[in-house]
Amino acid sequence: MHAEQAVSDIVSQVFAGDPSAAQAVFNHYSERLVRLAEKHLSRRLAGRVDGEDVVQSVFRTFFRRGGEGEFQLEGSAQLWQLLVRITVLKARAKARHHTADKRNAAAEEQIIEQFEPTAGEPGPEDAVILVDQIDVLLRDLPAIYGQVLGLRLQGRTVTDVADELKLSRQTIHRALNLLQERLTAMEIAS
Repeated sequence: MHAEQAVSDIVSQVFAGDPSAAQAVFNHYSERLVRLAEKHLSRRLAGRVDGEDVVQSVFRTFFRRGGEGEFQLEGSAQLWQLLVRITVLKARAKARHHTADKRNAAAEEQIIEQFEPTAGEPGPEDAVILVDQIDVLLRDLPAIYGQVLGLRLQGRTVTDVADELKLSRQTIHRALNLLQERLTAMEIAS
């Protein structure tokens, strides 16, 4: 009974806005929830969303809705069940979101499979054309887009780019999607 009372007290402190209690709950459950979320996400979504993204969203929801009085938890078992339920629902929602028609990760894989590199090395004329295209692509965009593109062209992962630029992976994905849309529009126009 003592342990259950301690959990109930911590949850009450979390919902009252105590950051140290929130951190304690996060630290206690987050690692297991990340593993659970990753079981509900396919491997082809790994570049777009991972278990940590889902768990961050889970805790934002848990803290916000708990602070609004939506949850009445009696002990650690109920807390764990609630966090598991939110995690599974959010992981499934993220998977649906990222497999919707225009965002379908499988479509990206098909494009990659169809790509056949041309023979030979690019010459100086190709470099000039590339620089011109990049200038047009980045025109009227904030400088951060150029930094994102430069790091990705160096072969850096989205996570590495996000860490270096101190941005979220979702922000990096949005920037890359915008650049892809602009590049596609440029190809159609030419």
